[in-house]
Amino acid sequence: MSDAETPRRTFNFTVHPSASSFAVPCETYLSTHPGEKFKYNYIATGALVFDASTPERILLIQRAANDSLPSQWETPGGGCDNEDPSILHGAARELWEEAGLTAASIGPQVGDGYFFLSRGGKLVGKFNFLVDAEKGAGGKLDVKLDPKEHQNYVWAAEEEVKARKVGDVELKFTTRDQEAVVLEAFRARMEINADGGL
Repeated sequence: MSDAETPRRTFNFTVHPSASSFAVPCETYLSTHPGEKFKYNYIATGALVFDASTPERILLIQRAANDSLPSQWETPGGGCDNEDPSILHGAARELWEEAGLTAASIGPQVGDGYFFLSRGGKLVGKFNFLVDAEKGAGGKLDVKLDPKEHQNYVWAAEEEVKARKVGDVELKFTTRDQEAVVLEAFRARMEINADGGL
């Protein structure tokens, strides 16, 4: 079966009320936020997934050595496709493709989003969301990387992110914006926990 004939995986997740404006296709979002079109024409997402340890740790994945930004660290995410029913479905799909995790709930948004120029010259707006993922056997989050895209993963506590080191693993982030949103995710997660969870 070719990629064109392969049925797309469906995702069923709850949406935090503050992320509801992203529960629309990219084109709809851009048409209802006309000022944004001057900043970017494409939308990417990031999934900020925490485990249940104390202290909490965030999932970071290391790009493949033969990919762009080789061996650098980021969170699961990527560009929304035209076939994604919504921006949030794009986040769920990227989390599944890159880490083998299924989103159970998405939102709230972390930070205001940031903008960058892709390798292909596209202006991209990236929006990041806290995501609770379904747990596997034994109540654990079973990460399964696509080796074509990522070669390693770690669960990092806030102090480890600040030190840019988890055990003997050095963390060199893909961008300063990526590192900043990871640190902001810890603050957002603490607020969510104080309010009783997602």
